[in-house]
Amino acid sequence: MAFDSKGFDRSVALPPELNVSHIHEAIEHVEDRAAELIDIYFEQANVFSGIVGIIGVQALHALSPYKKHKHPDVAQQRFPDLSLRGRLDPPPEQALESKGSTRPWALQSHYNHPGWYVVWRYAVDQTRLLKPGKMVAIWRVDIPFLRQED
Repeated sequence: MAFDSKGFDRSVALPPELNVSHIHEAIEHVEDRAAELIDIYFEQANVFSGIVGIIGVQALHALSPYKKHKHPDVAQQRFPDLSLRGRLDPPPEQALESKGSTRPWALQSHYNHPGWYVVWRYAVDQTRLLKPGKMVAIWRVDIPFLRQED
């Protein structure tokens, strides 16, 4: 793997029009915003993972060409979380689902919809040593294209 100076493997395929700078800026946003809500992690870690995924949606909506679904009930309950330029019925190649996880490889999700899954792999680091000064550290972002058979 050929990583750039910020730790990104530029040989990895990304969804159309999503680039490394969008992801880098989104990581910063997710780390900072999630740290503000850290009390939830200590109450219920699994709920916090959902919140990390939600913050990921907010970050990509604000910082990339991928936008949240225009209808709140669809955006909150159905696939996808985001689509390229907010298309209402995007093809799978332009659909993104955002997930937060502390697990290094596993992904808890329902793959009944083909599309891109953005997985924010994070750690809660009370020592703030993993990433200096960061209580919540995104240590890897996986962006696979998945289908139901996956």
